[in-house]
Amino acid sequence: MTHADAYDVSAHLDNVAENLQLVADLGYGDVALAILDEAGDLVVRADARPMTAVAAVAHSRVDRSLLRDEEPEIYAAVQSGEPVHGDRRRITRGMSYTTSAYPVCSGGECIAVIVRDMVQQVLDAPGTMETVFMRSAEDLLTILRDGPLCEVADGSPFHTVRRAGDGVMRVESDGQVTYASPNAVNIMRLAGFEGGVAGTDARMLPGGTTAVAPVIGHTGAHAIEVEVSDRVIGYRSISLIGGILVLVEDVTEARRREQEIKVKEATIREVHHRVKNNLQTVASLLRMQARRSETDEARRSLAEAVERVSSMAVVHDMLAASTQELVDFTDAACTVVDMVHRGLAGDADEIEVVVEGASRDVPAQVATSLALVIAELVHNAIEHGLAESAGGQVTVQLRRLPEELILAVRDDGIGLPEDFDPEEGSNLGLAIVKTLVRDDLRGTLTFSGGRGTTVTVRVPLDAPASRKG
Repeated sequence: MTHADAYDVSAHLDNVAENLQLVADLGYGDVALAILDEAGDLVVRADARPMTAVAAVAHSRVDRSLLRDEEPEIYAAVQSGEPVHGDRRRITRGMSYTTSAYPVCSGGECIAVIVRDMVQQVLDAPGTMETVFMRSAEDLLTILRDGPLCEVADGSPFHTVRRAGDGVMRVESDGQVTYASPNAVNIMRLAGFEGGVAGTDARMLPGGTTAVAPVIGHTGAHAIEVEVSDRVIGYRSISLIGGILVLVEDVTEARRREQEIKVKEATIREVHHRVKNNLQTVASLLRMQARRSETDEARRSLAEAVERVSSMAVVHDMLAASTQELVDFTDAACTVVDMVHRGLAGDADEIEVVVEGASRDVPAQVATSLALVIAELVHNAIEHGLAESAGGQVTVQLRRLPEELILAVRDDGIGLPEDFDPEEGSNLGLAIVKTLVRDDLRGTLTFSGGRGTTVTVRVPLDAPASRKG
């Protein structure tokens, strides 16, 4: 796709802004994109300062107007429609610099200007590398003036930046490499290339047929990673005026680390899946034992054990489907609450259990403990709080604060006995809740009566990091 085919003013200006950092680093100078407003003044929309040289402009100028009497080169470029290379020496922080301007036009009318400020010491005695880089920056500016830089394959907007360890090559229109930076040479060596890089046809370099060849004789850019000689090389090839700019980087170690992480994530998900299956098996065995039990007390105790095991299985089931050790606990809470509700009340409509609020993602260890806490509290609310009522409601409320998660379970039942002491109670479910909240989650647990009962659990979000052992 040509520039003309893809041309759209807004997309063009966006593309220029996205490529400013590349121009700044290649050209050893500050660059800015200034757009004409309705009054005919130029306002900076985006800018970039070089990582490769001292910046002429110390601070960002975004949203600032460029004044005519201070920036005559820029307004001259707007008026003429042609680049203006200023020779007026300006002083900033004890350094001398000059300003050049490159108009961006649409339909024969100037709509914006690319401003380039260069410190004089860069221009005074450039070496071979600096000369090649600055020539490439100049060519890239010419390309960006005419239209957006697009991917050769599909015409999508293309932008990139220099990266640490990048190698740079300049390739002429016939495919011959005329310059290769030391980093580029080292990367080619690692990829198994022998001989001099400069003077070689770029298509003969490792991966060159798929990375560089597509832009030879075409307008646009191409980015691809190729595997050669047990290395992974990232190429970004940009067609310029009379040649091609090629940026190469060795991403072998980065891709190996990514693959290792993927393998570890898959392994962790498989572990959670197996834990979930094992917990479900345990729950099934407990149900079988409950059916064989001869006393109501034994059956009730085993049913409660099934609830506890199943609550943990809910969290591991969610973790098995996640790529992180995090769980949206709101979903887990709803599943656990529904499971306890159906286990105690079946399909009866007399008792309603609702979940309100949201927890967002919480760490897996926190989620597992909280699932057990919710199961116990909802169980107690239905079995004891609403025991003497024909029906009622249990509300589970979740609230997320910046450094804390608050869980409240309230019922509208008979309330707490007058002599209730949470520290002296012999109820197994309550003992489990206290142990989980205080010892495992490092949180707090409070009870309040009145009309019904409210149990509030507050858990610090850094609880997993603070655990011992």
